[in-house]
Amino acid sequence: MRENRTVPFRDTSIKVSRNYYGHQYICMSDVCEIIKQREILKDGAILNLCPSAMKMTFRRNGREYWAIRPSDMHTIIQLVRRESILPRDLIDELEEFGNKIFEIEAAETQAQHHVDTTVKFNEDMPVTFRRIGDKLMVNATQITQPYGHFPSDWLRVAATDNLRRRLAQNNITDRYEFQILTSRGRGIGATWIEAPLLTALARWVDPDPDSALVKWCDEQLIIFEDKYQKRLQKRKQPKTINIPCLSKPMPEDINTANKMIDELRGIIREYAPKAAFYDDFIENRDWFKSTHIAEELNISSRHMHKFLMEEGICKYQKKQWVVLPAYRSWQCEVPYTWENAQGKMFTFGSVKRWTHIGRESIIELWNKKHPEFA
Repeated sequence: MRENRTVPFRDTSIKVSRNYYGHQYICMSDVCEIIKQREILKDGAILNLCPSAMKMTFRRNGREYWAIRPSDMHTIIQLVRRESILPRDLIDELEEFGNKIFEIEAAETQAQHHVDTTVKFNEDMPVTFRRIGDKLMVNATQITQPYGHFPSDWLRVAATDNLRRRLAQNNITDRYEFQILTSRGRGIGATWIEAPLLTALARWVDPDPDSALVKWCDEQLIIFEDKYQKRLQKRKQPKTINIPCLSKPMPEDINTANKMIDELRGIIREYAPKAAFYDDFIENRDWFKSTHIAEELNISSRHMHKFLMEEGICKYQKKQWVVLPAYRSWQCEVPYTWENAQGKMFTFGSVKRWTHIGRESIIELWNKKHPEFA
């Protein structure tokens, strides 16, 4: 559904439009009035700055204005920081405005990053399970509606709140505030809960000790976890290398055996440096810099971050790339340390780095979107 709206900004406003695909567009005429850079719009110069730039109307039968996607706002902000004498707080507020619109768009188009599977408890009760990265979500609305309840009723129960906090503290689920997701829209509006909460919800809607629903929910969780683990194992299987001597039959005499041993030693000497490099570069580390992952993809770090921004995974804020909350499990905090002359270690600050899951997810997403480079 097409939607046009005017968003307040300080003592003025900025027009924003959402198209039928959920993509948000920001009116550059309003932005250029704020940053005093009207020449950007002359002769289509904005096309050289922002690939997403296009002319569109922001009200029915209205005039056309240049508009850009929120993902290109950081380019405009960088230009203003370099060439403008505007107050820093104004530029920061404008950057935050663009990021808020970007986060709204990313949340609405997040469906492309998940896989839904619908399983029927009975003919009248389908239940949808949603895999988002390494997290399994369940449509709680489909569980509660047949029993005349709403997920919000269960979420207000004190025992539910205690359970959610306990699961979050023990790292069984995501953080408390991310255990619940909601989706809006006609026919798709629902409340989603993390899988470890499913059994408790089923017991609440059907408190019978021999509840078939509770038993069915437990069985489905086991099935989905088994499928996920098998998928992980399949992903981790290394590519086979054609080594001719490995397919030869067992030697029948000492001379043939010695010859095969010499051949195997040569192969080991050839592959030993590669194995050592892989261990140091991948296996023996807990985190990865963006440059490391970009090198694996044969692209630049900037190119990788722009790709992640287009996919709604990160944003550019205060001169650095920041991962959106839905994907924060892809990163970890790595502390800065300093050792004095006496050998005592001190920690001062930290920096975000990609985890193993983050690295694998980025590579998998890149190969999916660019199969020609896989």
